[in-house]
Amino acid sequence: MKYSLLILILFSFILMGCPYQSDVELNTYEESLKVDKNLIDSWVAYHEDFSREELTIEKLAKSVVGIVHREFDEKGRVKGSNKFRAYATEINAITIFNIEANNGKYMFLKYGWTGKNEFYVQAVNSEYVENNLKSDSLTTDELRNFFANNVNQEKLYENKLEFYRKDSPEHLKVKMFMRKSGF
Repeated sequence: MKYSLLILILFSFILMGCPYQSDVELNTYEESLKVDKNLIDSWVAYHEDFSREELTIEKLAKSVVGIVHREFDEKGRVKGSNKFRAYATEINAITIFNIEANNGKYMFLKYGWTGKNEFYVQAVNSEYVENNLKSDSLTTDELRNFFANNVNQEKLYENKLEFYRKDSPEHLKVKMFMRKSGF
């Protein structure tokens, strides 16, 4: 189940503040965890300003998902759209996703299920990594060792972003609450 979240995390990661970007990945496709089939679907996250993010996640290979991420403003107009590939690794019992952008850079995030149709993602904080990881020519081994030493540090991550499976009972409850709140 946590492997499929890779895709969900990928889109959340992009939408959050200032996630860390790297030229190297934590692992290769071949070394990645198997995709969690529960993640293959459409997901939505709402922000306090009534804007939202939507993810569409599909399986590309046994360990890789494709993610289409769309951002909408508070009036429902499209602000942006991106496509990513995501694949997961486990470091100290924490699943971390590599989010591969079209520019060849990698972003990273962790996730957790909060219900049958809900999960959260947390992007890796750029400022924390840049202040604590010093390397002139970063390698995958160095990056992986850094994560192994810091994966349990809350300062490593941005704020959580919750996603709901589109049209699930949980999503419908959130939509009803938002309508009552003036959304």
